[in-house]
Amino acid sequence: MLKLVRCEFLKLKRKKFVIFIVLAACIMPIPLTAIVLKTGIGQSADNVMPPAEMYDGLFGMIVGFGNFISMPCIIGIVAAMLFYMERDNDTLKNLRTIPLSSNQIIAAKIITLFILGIFYSVALMASSMVGGLIGGGINGVGYKLWISIMTGILLTAGTLPVVIAIVFFNRSYIFSILLSLVYAVGGFGVASTSFTSGNFTNPLLTILPVPLIWRWQVLAIQGGAAAAAVKETAVSLPLAAGVVGLIAVLSIVGILFIYGKRES
Repeated sequence: MLKLVRCEFLKLKRKKFVIFIVLAACIMPIPLTAIVLKTGIGQSADNVMPPAEMYDGLFGMIVGFGNFISMPCIIGIVAAMLFYMERDNDTLKNLRTIPLSSNQIIAAKIITLFILGIFYSVALMASSMVGGLIGGGINGVGYKLWISIMTGILLTAGTLPVVIAIVFFNRSYIFSILLSLVYAVGGFGVASTSFTSGNFTNPLLTILPVPLIWRWQVLAIQGGAAAAAVKETAVSLPLAAGVVGLIAVLSIVGILFIYGKRES
């Protein structure tokens, strides 16, 4: 299995996509964090926070917007590349001559998606910390690393329904990008509009993976300083992981079924 995963990464290496992920994770957090901490934007003369405390709030913004909007798009693009390369290069028939089952091929691609999801989330955290060091201070590195890893795992699992659609429709890369973008913006939009309007009974907050993960992550980052509305609607990590995990398992079963049927 490790050799199969390595092969998937070699495919992406030829496309230079891993480099793109690193650049995407670093292009905004480093300068944004450094500028805000250095200049003290948003603070009044009567209420000046130390850089380390300011960084906590910035970390929530960077990880929230960066992960929840961009990661589903990146996972969707990578999934399209991994599943379409055999079609585009007409190499699927060559894979059939090797004693590999479709389950093994799919497992290698999904493991690759999870590794890249975790990598992007941690890279986003690391880039924000570089900006924090430039700006004056950071704290809670270990805890923030744990939040980033869990967010990467959960968001990758929560994006697998998009992968089902990508595999099923088997269209162009543009279609996959648009589908991933709609999924990401739609999920984040449901979460943000529900919180701003005070409509916490919206069932989509629990059904859709992105809002559900967001409800766990916001409280995990803010802790005791979170607003009452955040504490009221927050969910525990076991609940978020359980719902998202069920969605992921059903998605993987669907991907295996579609891929196996197409191969036969």
